[in-house]
Amino acid sequence: MVNFLSVMLIFREFFSRYPKEFALLFLLLVFEGASAAMAVLAIVPMADFLLDPTLNSPSRITKFVITIFYEFKVMPSFWLFGFLFVGMTAVKCLMEVLIRYAILKIKYSVLGGLIGDALRTFFKARWTFFSGSDQGRLLNTLNKEVPNIGDTLGALTTLIAQVVQLAIYLALPMWINPVMTSTAVGLALLFGMPFLLLNRLSYRLGENNIKTANIYTTALNEILGAARIILGFGRQTQALDRAMAGYHGHVHATLKSQTLVAAISKFYNPLAMLAAVTAMGFAVQGNSQISELAAVMWSLLAAMPILAALLQGNISISNFLPSFEQLASLRQSAAQVEEVEGLRLFSYLQDGIKLKDIDFTYKGRVKTLTNINLSIRKGQMVALIGESGSGKSTVTDLILGLQVPDSGLVLLDGVPLGQWKQNSFRERIGYVPQDPLLFHTSIRNNLLWSYEQGSEKELWEALRLANAAGFVNELPEGIDTFVGDRGVRLSGGQRQRIALARALLRKPDLLILDEATSALDSESEQLIQNSIEQVAQHTTILVVAHRMSTVAKADHVYVLRQGSIVEEGPFAALSTKTGGVLNAMLKADSELKS
Repeated sequence: MVNFLSVMLIFREFFSRYPKEFALLFLLLVFEGASAAMAVLAIVPMADFLLDPTLNSPSRITKFVITIFYEFKVMPSFWLFGFLFVGMTAVKCLMEVLIRYAILKIKYSVLGGLIGDALRTFFKARWTFFSGSDQGRLLNTLNKEVPNIGDTLGALTTLIAQVVQLAIYLALPMWINPVMTSTAVGLALLFGMPFLLLNRLSYRLGENNIKTANIYTTALNEILGAARIILGFGRQTQALDRAMAGYHGHVHATLKSQTLVAAISKFYNPLAMLAAVTAMGFAVQGNSQISELAAVMWSLLAAMPILAALLQGNISISNFLPSFEQLASLRQSAAQVEEVEGLRLFSYLQDGIKLKDIDFTYKGRVKTLTNINLSIRKGQMVALIGESGSGKSTVTDLILGLQVPDSGLVLLDGVPLGQWKQNSFRERIGYVPQDPLLFHTSIRNNLLWSYEQGSEKELWEALRLANAAGFVNELPEGIDTFVGDRGVRLSGGQRQRIALARALLRKPDLLILDEATSALDSESEQLIQNSIEQVAQHTTILVVAHRMSTVAKADHVYVLRQGSIVEEGPFAALSTKTGGVLNAMLKADSELKS
């Protein structure tokens, strides 16, 4: 049988959350079972009438039906018996449609819950979860494996329905002719035993199916995200070959997996029919009434495909269980690095932010930050400068709470950051990263994403402060122009200024500019610098940069080298300090420009 523990986990999670839906399903199954029983019983009087229209020696079932007809003063006839059989079959079919609807409704309700729960769990985790996860695995889980879990649930729910149907189809013939029914069921179970041994194979195929789907999705995600550099390097063929190699590997795995599931019922059906026919052959040699044998045979012929479907469902669940286990594994990984929420609500910055004796190391790497002590006082513009890899962006991640230090404290208004509700602080931050991601929507919606209550006047004021109002006005649709995926329809400088306007719209207490001008041309850089100078008059700013021109107006500068602060002080003082690090960097920068 399938992995019992995993199945129990699925049942516990699904049934506990959707009791009403499953109660409705059970009620429908009862009605369907009753209509199925009536349809089977309706065969007997019709067969008796065909064998003997005078009904001189009918079966016990026919006698009961005739008695009911007489109560309503209705004379029995073939048409009456025939319409009774057709009517009961029609009711049974209607109930099967309603059951299918209930199963689908449960399936998609659960899928919505699973996706919502997974995303909520993921976004409660620290940034470590996303930075350390395989993005292809995450995307494949949400796009493909969660629907597979829905199929697993559908298979489980269908199994419940089929068990009830099977019980009905076997209970009546067991009452009518227990010997024939027992013989048929015994043979059917005997023929089905070898198929149960395929569960382990099905599970392994399911695991390989998911593994290859993860690889393919990762390749697809990477080449689509790197389309610009692929075209720039002229490596389209290599990128396509990589994606198609992943695709063909997945197809090879999924063909085996899906074929096995489909083959079970096809191979088992003839054996199940053989069991029914064999039992019928033994029964005919006895003294059973032909009309009752017809009802038994009808029930068995209806029951055997259900038994085949049960075997197929068993294999399907084994095949799909790895999908559930992968989702559970991701949720567990996210839960292990869940952000620790404090109780304090942040309203506004009163004093400033301090990093005290901070050490930090990324997993599996050498120490990134050592004994970092810095202060960002309210109303100041503070700059972090240093070479690439010196730890500047890691400092911003610590301030944002995206990373947790190995030792030391991040203090917000003198209180450890962990004691504050993280989002209450982050909602008062304007953050502009080096690669500003714009959403595939209009400029207006990109701005409102950071502050939904922004008025038209506030939108244009933010654009003006970011030196973006001019070019936005010149666009064909103005502020309602769509920017394309990740903002590809705008230049790098335009994207950066829209990202700055987005950060400014919420009138942040702290504006973080993480290498915001590093990839810009001199004209765009100057526009951003002009914006920073305007904003610095009434906002606390942390500028992360390696260009000296970007930080020339900073009140205080921290120079990082290999994860340590090697120099700090006002820009003017450090820039003229003989033998100083910043002074040397300025000279090197000047020589490069010349």
